[in-house]
Amino acid sequence: MFPNPYDERDDVFWIVGLSTDVRHATEVIPGAHPPDEWVPTLCQHWIRLPFPTPAGRVPTTAAIQRQCLRCGELAEQRGCSGVIWDF
Repeated sequence: MFPNPYDERDDVFWIVGLSTDVRHATEVIPGAHPPDEWVPTLCQHWIRLPFPTPAGRVPTTAAIQRQCLRCGELAEQRGCSGVIWDF
């Protein structure tokens, strides 16, 4: 899903970084950077992008529901639309 250029709201993507157990919101579009690259989150925490899950398998992060509270506050203040994204 790509941001709609005609929509006033910005998209954020809730991603579980490598070796973490919480979702952070980032404005980086999934797939725009290679796996294992560091990307910033809304709360200024940096996470490493995960590697893609092989076809036919469920990403191990799919069960992680916990979200960073600070990222959530910042996304709400900015009026962002959130998308949960698993690789």
